[in-house]
Amino acid sequence: MKNRGIELVVAIFGLALLAQNANGADSTIVKVDLPKGTLQGLKTRTVLNGVTMYSFKGVRYAAPATGVHRFSVAREVAPWIGDYDATQHKSRCPQRCASAFKFIIGEDDCLFLNVYTSTLDSKAGLPVMFWLHGGSFNFGNGDSDVYGPDYLIENGVVLVSINYRLGPIGFLSTRDAAAPGNVGLKDQIAALRWVKRNIRYFGGDPNRVTIFGDAAGAGSVQYHMISPLSAGLFAHAIAQSGTVMTTWAITYNSTKDSFALGAAFGINTNNSTELVEGLLKINSTALVRMANKLSRETEGMSGGHYLFKPSVEVNVGQEIFLPADPWELLKTGRINDVPYMMGFNQDEMIIGANSIASVDYYNSHFEGFLPTDLNLTKGAVLDTDIKLVRNFYFNGKNVTKNDIQAYIKLQSDLYFTYGTAFSLKMMRYYMTKPIHQYLFSFDGKLGFFKKFFNVSLTSGVAHADETGYMFYPALLKITPDIGSEEEKMLYKITRMWTDFAKYGDPTPKLSENVTTTWGDVTMNGYYLHINTTTKMEQNVFAERVKFWANIYKDLLGQFYQYFK
Repeated sequence: MKNRGIELVVAIFGLALLAQNANGADSTIVKVDLPKGTLQGLKTRTVLNGVTMYSFKGVRYAAPATGVHRFSVAREVAPWIGDYDATQHKSRCPQRCASAFKFIIGEDDCLFLNVYTSTLDSKAGLPVMFWLHGGSFNFGNGDSDVYGPDYLIENGVVLVSINYRLGPIGFLSTRDAAAPGNVGLKDQIAALRWVKRNIRYFGGDPNRVTIFGDAAGAGSVQYHMISPLSAGLFAHAIAQSGTVMTTWAITYNSTKDSFALGAAFGINTNNSTELVEGLLKINSTALVRMANKLSRETEGMSGGHYLFKPSVEVNVGQEIFLPADPWELLKTGRINDVPYMMGFNQDEMIIGANSIASVDYYNSHFEGFLPTDLNLTKGAVLDTDIKLVRNFYFNGKNVTKNDIQAYIKLQSDLYFTYGTAFSLKMMRYYMTKPIHQYLFSFDGKLGFFKKFFNVSLTSGVAHADETGYMFYPALLKITPDIGSEEEKMLYKITRMWTDFAKYGDPTPKLSENVTTTWGDVTMNGYYLHINTTTKMEQNVFAERVKFWANIYKDLLGQFYQYFK
């Protein structure tokens, strides 16, 4: 039986809802002059409090990645003559449609970003928040259908959201000069460099950029924290439900899988240059469809379903984004030392609850619940770990449809919990700047993601639910009722997130909605528990983290002592 758990996760962020945003009746054309040319955008007002907002959508941050440039590093955009239309979003990057998996959407020409601001005064110096969408590095976009800017703009920041190449187009790698890999992450670098050069024309401060993202966007944020290529491009970072220490965030089989993709199209060669030349002749729709067809079924149970995602690079003279395994970089302290926030939601994988219908498949392939980065093969160690996992989550029995809560905990831990705990401990050990951890457990109507997929459990705080309190989903037009707990949570979240962007501190001053000082995680594991009330607590999901620390004892090395 086909496992659908991972598909439900990434589908949330690949929402290929083919609606076009209306410009709205109450909008005015505005222009901004950049060094490369003039942009034409819109002046509107935010949905909650009517704050003036300037929007510039579908702005090129790199030259088109088309033709022979499909798998190449992004090139600088050329100057243009006349007004560039930035009133509507442009194409998304090629991907499978989340609302109808059989369709492939997007175009190779997709390297666009969106800028939203409350002022066009080039001397305003507002802090900048740079959003990275999720989608397991295979789905998603930065458009305002889901990630509307209104709530954040009301808090005096500039918001930038981007598209970056995904799947086989963004992460094809032969680990040599033909395809060194990670062009999707290097697209993010290109967009950050664009911001550095241009954001002051939108009232932003190029030296106060906060990168933040959810799911694969959060994994991207943590990658930027350990990439030498990212140093100096951002001042603060926020990772929401995502980490590099999980099997959905990295592949160790990039060369094998790249050649397998070629072989599926009859490109039978062991020469990487011939492989890339052959793949360039295949249209992107066919590439994405085949890459999804080749995805590994059992590895989806622990998050490793998709083949094309970040990989360690070999130095062949290129700009290197990922020079070593994330475990090695974190364990040895090769980290960009800036103020950092990281956390996740109470019931992350409730969004995959419906997939427990596949219990027969899970029981006959239980080894699929063991992460591939453990490098386990058939034998005593594998059998022991299978028994440990079955005992810890399912009392030593087969999985049944009645084990829904245990299943959600297991999936949440595999995708988010222990990877967050492990990486935070390593970062805190080496870094000098503040680190703040959170757990979000507020279940309100703005946390709408589980509704998209008709999840059978109506209560619980799902993966990405927190984003509903910082972004206005223009497609759904959901706003909080005046005086409601949802409205209070929206003001609480946006205040803490934007204060972090402004000051590197999420609670520099308390207020009616922000009533708790958010302290450092320290080596003792302190975190802010965010609900209708907030309070500092210690060691989130401690027993579950300890269980996985024992499984990962050898990989953790000296850091194992902090989880005993």
